[in-house]
Amino acid sequence: MLPARYRMSSSRDFATAIKGGRRVGRRSIVVHVMNPAQPAMAFETASPATASERVPGLVVSGNRSMPVVPAPRVGLIVSKAVGNAVARHAVARRLRAAAATLVDELDDGALVVIRALRTATDESSDELAAQLRSGLIKLGAL
Repeated sequence: MLPARYRMSSSRDFATAIKGGRRVGRRSIVVHVMNPAQPAMAFETASPATASERVPGLVVSGNRSMPVVPAPRVGLIVSKAVGNAVARHAVARRLRAAAATLVDELDDGALVVIRALRTATDESSDELAAQLRSGLIKLGAL
């Protein structure tokens, strides 16, 4: 299971990773990565309402500001093209498990989007994990 602090939930984060990051295709998945060091697009957060979100790397607590290390976040895209609901959920579970094993190795603040292709339903968990690792290595995220 992928811990909540590593899950991507904002559509803005998905768009930032897909449009501003780099991607690599594998047999059953496409991996999009936006590293914090990439100059392609400035990192934006989901809702710029609080001071901590307006100033990256700061958490405002009362009158003090403390630096914070942002965790890498991983998002999944498993469309209906992959299969019916049962097949999509099975693929998503396998991809989440694969991402959970690699998330500690990712750069802090990295945004990773994994898009499943139709052939992902035929792949084992180990094969999907190997493809994910291969894609992340190729993109320089690991």
